[in-house]
Order: sequence, then structure tokens, then C-alpha cells
Amino acid sequence: MSQTSVSMPLNQSTPSASAETGISEEIPPQLKQQEMINWNEYLVKTLDVQWICGVEYFRNAPLGGSKWQKYAKHGMVMEVPNPKMESTYWPAIVFGFAGYNALVEFVRVDPNERGSDGVRKLWIPFLSNVPKPLGYCLKNQILLYPVSKKDQQDPNFLEKTYLSLAERDLPTLKPNHWEYCLEQIKSTGKRFKVNEVVEALDKLNCGRNRMGLVTMTLANRIHVQYLDLNEDDEGFWFSQQSEHVHKLGWSHAVGSGIVGARSSIAYPLPDLSEFPLVPTGVSVEATDMFEMRHPVLLHTICVGFVIEPLRFGYFVAGTDWTRPDKCVKIVMHVTSDYILPINFCRKHNIDLKLPMKDGKPIMNFSWRKYLAELGFKALNLSAIKKEPARFTKGCKLEAVDLKQPTYLGPATVTDFAGHLIQIHFDRCPRTQESSFQWVSAESPDIYPACYSQAVGHKLACKPERPNPADLFYLADR
Repeated sequence: MSQTSVSMPLNQSTPSASAETGISEEIPPQLKQQEMINWNEYLVKTLDVQWICGVEYFRNAPLGGSKWQKYAKHGMVMEVPNPKMESTYWPAIVFGFAGYNALVEFVRVDPNERGSDGVRKLWIPFLSNVPKPLGYCLKNQILLYPVSKKDQQDPNFLEKTYLSLAERDLPTLKPNHWEYCLEQIKSTGKRFKVNEVVEALDKLNCGRNRMGLVTMTLANRIHVQYLDLNEDDEGFWFSQQSEHVHKLGWSHAVGSGIVGARSSIAYPLPDLSEFPLVPTGVSVEATDMFEMRHPVLLHTICVGFVIEPLRFGYFVAGTDWTRPDKCVKIVMHVTSDYILPINFCRKHNIDLKLPMKDGKPIMNFSWRKYLAELGFKALNLSAIKKEPARFTKGCKLEAVDLKQPTYLGPATVTDFAGHLIQIHFDRCPRTQESSFQWVSAESPDIYPACYSQAVGHKLACKPERPNPADLFYLADR
């Protein structure tokens, strides 16, 4: 990262963060209904806030990427709930961001006046109906009342404050801020609808698809109930943008296996937008080899090979040529973020799960020697360009555990390599390999901090404090 996600003066040590930083631990009555597990306790410690990834790094998240940079600005003014008096608001200026939460500082009648006098900073959910654009309360006859006791005694506090803000000409929220936020959240969940029949990765055998029905949606998450499994089967959750769930007719078009499809039905050809483009010069042949994110052992990057080329740039990939009994098959597109060029791990100094020979891992493994010995060639991926991850070690975010996709919890970036990041889920021991996962930096299954609160998804646990072992730093690598 080239900058922290929140810019504020940090105290060196604070036995009581709220006392020394002026950040209020009081919750305005308008926010008290939000009692789900969230990031509130974490945000009180200002030294920890700088570890939270900025929303601009999540291009697939609501208001992510450049949209966030254009709209959510430091120094913008808004009207927010007054923590000192119920049902009242007062103008505040954005002091910084941590994920989807904004730290605001209440405005003084005299902007040049300093001192606490009850003036507080307050964390609020930005992607919500809590903040209002400047002028909203006057227009809708909502009472405005200063937070500062001294300002409350000024008979002209309202006129002075708003004249001062008008002179400063600060940016504010869109008039339809909440509707705009809802639109951005909904924009990530338009691909599939409830009661739509889909073809989804078979959770019992990831080498094929299975017919299913979308039974529920939540932001960009969809629940797929497989059509031909037992009634007590729990189904599976995917993201709307997942490469493992498809429109009806996809498997037939690609040439992939599917369970539950009726041979008597002529399935339509999905829209061409369902098939990623294959870059010029890229071709897939049987036995071509590459490195890949293991589709089951998600903490592992292994040797992969093409079992069978399909259509539209898809192929059946296998995880280990030398161990047929351990080979995991999965249908992938040649541009998939799972598929990596040979020597990817060597280039980025990360571990590659080595192929076997005579029952033992091949030591001093060399792709050149290995391909020559087998008489195979490397899958040519040189025409496929992927943007490097912008995250750094120690960054905090929210992520879905792809092994149990009902789990959305806080996680920490523990490493990065090219377009991939390695995440560790909070509350899990770091000695447990399965608590780490490699994912794409463009994955639709990772989110900014406070995303769960914004969309109403349960956060699995409270975020853990930063771990110095993660070697957090702010400079780009």
C-alpha cells in the first residue's frame, strides 16, 4: 500500500484510547440497534486502525476501487447523530476511514477554537443511512444541536456554524446518499436471481457441475440448493461473481460434465458474456503443465496439468500427474486466477507442493528437467496479464472461508505473490495450515472491514489485534 486507509495523528500509547484521542465510546441512540459482532472495539485503538485495508483496494466491492476515491473523501462534511442528545444531529467533518466506517469530528461554532469541552470524534457506518448530507436536517425539520457544552450556550450557534461551513465550501454527501449506497450494494448481486436454476460446482466432486436452484441472496452472496440431493442437504453458498456457478446451458456449451440435467431438454446457449475472452496466442492442449492454487487444499499451490481441453478456453485441470489416487479434477478457464505459470512460486519465493517420484517429493525440483523427462510442455500463459496485488502483509479485511462459505470473518493478509494474497482467518491458530488460504486480490469473496455490518451479514468473530509477526509496512514491494 502506498498509504494508510485512515490518516490521523496516532498516539504512541493510550491506556484509555477514548480519553486521549477524543474518540467517543458512546453510541448514539440511532445506532444502538446494531448489536451484531462488529469492528467497533477494534477501532477504538487508533494505532490499530492503520492496519485496515482501504476500500479503494477492493475493485469488486460496493463502491470499491476508483468509485471510493472519488466519493468518500477526507474533509467532507455531513450531519450525523449527536451522541449527547437523542433524536438530534450536528455537522461533522470526516477525519479518516477504516474500511466502510468513517471517523468524524464534530464541528465547533468557532472552527479555530480548540479544546475538548465535550467535542468528540465518532466512528459511524459510512455505507448506511446514518450520515446525512449537509442541509438535510434543516430541509426535513430535524433538530440540530451542538455537541460542545460551550457551543450550546451560544444563542446563534446554528447560524454561525452553517455560515462558517458555507464559507469553507467543503464537499458533502450526495442528496440521495443512502439510495446511492444501496444501488452500489445491489450492483454486485445482479447476475443471478432467487428461484433461478443454475449449474454450480458439485461440492461432492469438483470435477463436474450439478443442477441447483438459487434459494436466497444476500448482497453478492447466493445460496444454491442442489436439486437431486437429499432433502436435508444444506446446499452451498457462492458469490454472484464466482467462476464456479453458471447460467443454464453452460456445461453443455463448454463440454463439461453435469449431474441432474435431462437429456430430453434442449438447454439454451448462455450469453457470450458468461465466457471470458481467450487472449490471442493462448491455446490449451492435453498434458500442458502449470502451477495452480489447489481447489481443495486452499493453503497450497501445486503442480497442475491439463487433463482434457474443452471449449471457450475451458479445460479439465488435474492437481498431480504423479499421484492418480490423489488427483483432484476441476474445470477451469485458462484466464482463471487459479491457473499460474510455471516457476510462479520460485519467482515469488513461496512454497510449491512438489510432485512425487518413487513415493517421495522430488527434491531440487526443476521445471525444465521435469518437463523434459515427461516429454510435456508448459501451458503458455505469457499473453495473460494480471495486475499485482496492492495489499501488504498485516492488512486487515473480511473474507469468506471457501471451505465453509457460510463463514464471513475478519482476516489478515500474511503474504502476497503477484495477483494472489495469502490470508489467515482470525481466531484460528497459526499452526493450523487450513486457517490460511491463497486467494486472488480481485476475489469477490474478500471485502473491506465493516462490509458485514453494511449488508447485514453476521461477522463470525471479533477482529484480532495486529500481529507484529506479519511484518506490516506501508511501502510498496
